[in-house]
Amino acid sequence: MHHSPWTSTLTRRAVLTAAGGLAAAAALTAAPGAAAAPRGFTNPVLPTNNPDPAVLAADGVFYLYATNGATGRMPVHSSPDLVEWTPAGDAMPQIAAWCRPGRHWAPEVMAVDGRYLAYYTAWRADLDQQAVSVAVSDSPTGPFVDDRTAPLIGQSDEGGSIDASPLRDADGSLWLLWKNDGNHDGLPSFIYLQRLSDDGLELVGEPQRLFGMDQPYETYTIEGASVVIHQGRYYCFYSTGEFWNDSYGVCWATAPALTGPWTKRGDGPILASNDVAAGSGHGMPIKVGPQWWYVYHAWQPDHVNEDPGRLVWLSRIRFTGHGPVIDGPAVQNPVAPLV
Repeated sequence: MHHSPWTSTLTRRAVLTAAGGLAAAAALTAAPGAAAAPRGFTNPVLPTNNPDPAVLAADGVFYLYATNGATGRMPVHSSPDLVEWTPAGDAMPQIAAWCRPGRHWAPEVMAVDGRYLAYYTAWRADLDQQAVSVAVSDSPTGPFVDDRTAPLIGQSDEGGSIDASPLRDADGSLWLLWKNDGNHDGLPSFIYLQRLSDDGLELVGEPQRLFGMDQPYETYTIEGASVVIHQGRYYCFYSTGEFWNDSYGVCWATAPALTGPWTKRGDGPILASNDVAAGSGHGMPIKVGPQWWYVYHAWQPDHVNEDPGRLVWLSRIRFTGHGPVIDGPAVQNPVAPLV
């Protein structure tokens, strides 16, 4: 067994276990006695194109995975602190038999039984649709291998499936969130949930629709969902709008249990475009010590939908009596994560 300098206090998307695994939005707590002098940081923390970022923490290192780009199908970076990032190559150099090259999107990684599982979206070889599958590696940096002959989730009658987010519930059970890609075919989009097998490789039971688009501030689609537990309640952070312009932003819903019922509160996005970042969204919440953070992508306001692409930003989350609030986007931030 390997030991992490963090102890998991909460789980979601992909979770840090006491043995040292984390993925998507996990809860991290600094080791007893650890202390760090307050310091600030500057956004973007990763000033290169890395859309749909998700983070795993393992053995004292953070790993950030992103949608395919110049560095490969599953770009991965490493960091000691969520602020300073170093390229770590392509975590998935070979594609699965069921998909075709291009359109490898939004991977999220969870540690299960000493292995790392990457839940990702790819372009089907048999249809012009996206689908969700899972690849396995012994290392956080890969290579991740998907030996399936068909995707884990397809939903061809609902436009396809994208944006998978694995999580471990408070009782240790494994679950998967995703959305049907309805907007691809002019159909409604919903956030789905389904139980995973104990090894994380198969689905169990039937899928459940958690919620769809029913608020005036939700436009075009909903996607990029991730769930955390805070003080006994479940919070789902999700994005809405068109990712290629400044309409994109982050909203939230809450529930007493993972399976719901889910209620949307507030009157609009809690993270949106401003004068320093445009199209802010598709990220994940993560708890580091006593602090909550949101890792996400955003365009430069004067370069929306063009180079240098969607850059990685980091903003503080505060839970208030009225729900979560995300500070920013802000270029200069007085406090960095306490790792």
